[in-house]
Amino acid sequence: MSTDDLTLDLLTYHAFPDLAAALRERSDVIIQAWENAVRQTLPAADELTLQQLRNSLPSVLEEMAGAFASTKPRDIRELIEGSKSHGTTRFHEDYNVRELIVEYRLLRRIIIEQVSEALHQGLDKRSAIALNMAVDTVLQGGVATFTDHQQQQIKASTEIQSKYLSFLSHDVRNHLNQALFHLQLLAARLARAPEYADTAESIQSAKRAILQTTAGMDQLLQAEQLRHQPGDFPAHTVDLRLLLSEIAQQCSHQAQSKGLKLEVDVPGEAQVTSDEGLLTLVLQNLLGNAVKYSSKGTVKITANNGLDGNATGWVLSVSDQGPGIPADSLTNLFDAFKRGDTYGKPGVGLGLTIATHAARLLGGELKIESELNVGSTFHLVLPNPKAQPVNAAS
Repeated sequence: MSTDDLTLDLLTYHAFPDLAAALRERSDVIIQAWENAVRQTLPAADELTLQQLRNSLPSVLEEMAGAFASTKPRDIRELIEGSKSHGTTRFHEDYNVRELIVEYRLLRRIIIEQVSEALHQGLDKRSAIALNMAVDTVLQGGVATFTDHQQQQIKASTEIQSKYLSFLSHDVRNHLNQALFHLQLLAARLARAPEYADTAESIQSAKRAILQTTAGMDQLLQAEQLRHQPGDFPAHTVDLRLLLSEIAQQCSHQAQSKGLKLEVDVPGEAQVTSDEGLLTLVLQNLLGNAVKYSSKGTVKITANNGLDGNATGWVLSVSDQGPGIPADSLTNLFDAFKRGDTYGKPGVGLGLTIATHAARLLGGELKIESELNVGSTFHLVLPNPKAQPVNAAS
């Protein structure tokens, strides 16, 4: 028989009766000293929490003593299983992991002090190792159970969010589309009556608001889908010059309306083995932002075979001559719903988050260089196919 943990061999197959006797002798003192230490170190712990501590600690100490007195793997497994209840209790009391670990650190110090004092001659090397091993086992079981509960809570919360997004994608979107259709009909009728020009403009404003809302919903759904997408993707040969030219063409009308010049500088031999859909998603977001936030100058799309020699694969860059991004906004620029100075432009702050998720699925990463009043350059750094197999996402 085994405990399925080879690191516990010392506890499993060697008895330490002196440790067991000392621990049982000092059990009440340890409980009181630990309660006092927790009360002092974690003043937020309320009386109910301390009462539950008093109720749970005796069984933990007894299971430790039983493990010291026995040479049966079953008793070590009972120690491991028993330690989990403390983690569960602390989770339901809204502790955090740091507070839980502080409790165990206090427990270790107090147990070693009290057991050493009870033994008079102190701890020999093997006993000290065994004592620390038992405390570590309790700590591991409690923390592992605590984090398991946290993961289950996060998973449940994520499922609720997914259901809510699903509701948005169907019911709310359908209602908004119906409203948009009726507004278009009304606008067409009013267009034939000049005296209603102001009303027609108000309808156009309402239509723009609905379109902005549905665009934001699309981004929410896109971000959620990417977050759950598996790491593998269907890789095919992608002609980068053709792809980047097509993406630039999609933004050409908006760029022209703002007086911006679009340039594409991509070598004819530029090809990658990758997922064209994800590449398109990243570059559409980067180019869309560049055009949105620029009011003059040139927006340029380039492709270079590596920034650092052969350290990377192709690097696709989007540069603008826009307002630039302050240094203190760069650290959380790729986080969801984080937006710096938007210069009055609408959005929900998900475009760069979506681009980041897609880049990671491609096995690459996004980098940025920016200077205020000069402009910004976003780089999509793709993996080197010679150093990393295709279909391996980071």
